[in-house]
Amino acid sequence: MCSVEIVPTERGCARPATLRQQAVLAFVVACLAAVLLSPVHLTRRPPGALVVSIEFDDTLADQLSVRSILAEHRMHATFFVNSGVLDRPGYLTVAQLRALASDGHEIGGHTINHVRLPGLKVSEQRRQICDDRRALLALGFAVSDFAYPWGAHDSVSVELVRSCGYDSGRRAGGLAFPSCIVCPRAESIPPRDPTATRATGSLTRSQGVPTIQALIRSAQQDGGWIQLIFHHVCDACGKYSISRQDFSTLLDWLAEERDAGRVVVLTVRQVIHGEVPR
Repeated sequence: MCSVEIVPTERGCARPATLRQQAVLAFVVACLAAVLLSPVHLTRRPPGALVVSIEFDDTLADQLSVRSILAEHRMHATFFVNSGVLDRPGYLTVAQLRALASDGHEIGGHTINHVRLPGLKVSEQRRQICDDRRALLALGFAVSDFAYPWGAHDSVSVELVRSCGYDSGRRAGGLAFPSCIVCPRAESIPPRDPTATRATGSLTRSQGVPTIQALIRSAQQDGGWIQLIFHHVCDACGKYSISRQDFSTLLDWLAEERDAGRVVVLTVRQVIHGEVPR
């Protein structure tokens, strides 16, 4: 039951608090509540820790070689898959994808044939986005997150990602790395727009481990979420590649940052769903 605050007068009598006094009191109570309750929100990640997601695009067969490296470092990644290329030469097989999923890695959608969505007819965009998810669901994968090929998207593809049942869609760009001066250093948690989450561009062979470390150190100043986008895993096989040795070296360093409480490594699904890291 609510009560009216009584304010003493100069003669020792009591009178009801003015509206202004009641407003000040309410403001003080709200501030105290915010301070007392703030630790509840911080339980989703250690205070000051940057959330990092390790992601692989395009269903490439050489990505299977990171399975043992991820397991060794007790980390999980998100693999964005084009269902139309599964079991084809040079691409992951369904059996390999199931093995990755059984390890705890997330399987996400990436269109059927890795097409650039803007400019396509709405019906074709819908087929590429929705049918890709249906195909992966039919194979037994829990598919909740999407990555736009080349990061290219428009208002139609964004709406289709939502209506096709995805919880998020990843673009490429929107962060300060590598060259946007006015962009933030990391995506916010929760993301400003879940259907167009901001990320670095696809990482290239020339950037190397020191560049990725510098990117993460810079983002640690503000906290938030960094998505590391990889493609080929091989020795100098293309522009968008990282060697197994460099990937292992990067994860060695990430594990040190994690153990020091400065980094948390989560899948995209874990970030979007707000799961507590383990």
